[in-house]
Amino acid sequence: MKKARSWFRRRARDVQRGFTLLEIMVVLAIMGIIVGVVSVQVVKQLKKARISAARIGVKKIADATVRSMAGSGATCPKSIEDLIAQGELGKNDVKDPWGTPYAYKCPGTADPDSADVISAGPDKQPGTEDDIKSAE
Repeated sequence: MKKARSWFRRRARDVQRGFTLLEIMVVLAIMGIIVGVVSVQVVKQLKKARISAARIGVKKIADATVRSMAGSGATCPKSIEDLIAQGELGKNDVKDPWGTPYAYKCPGTADPDSADVISAGPDKQPGTEDDIKSAE
């Protein structure tokens, strides 16, 4: 019985000493790996969200053009500012998620009954393959 008590006392003393440097380093390394993996995934999702938001913005402007043309007897608005003045769009609908203004042409080349609306995409350069267009 005496041996058991002394073992418990020694064990309790050992537990109170704290963590070793190696244990702390292992925990920090594991936390660093987790943060690295999570941040890569967050950046990927952010890129997808911006592309999705640009598609929604392009569609919103094209739909506003159709509504404007239906209300004005098929007169095509010449710019996005005309759509804002008519109350079809808000002032925040002028730029895509990357801060580039949407390109607007009415009547459209791809769809003569509506407008061509184009976001320059992530590279902010019009005419490249990452452009997001209303006629896709």
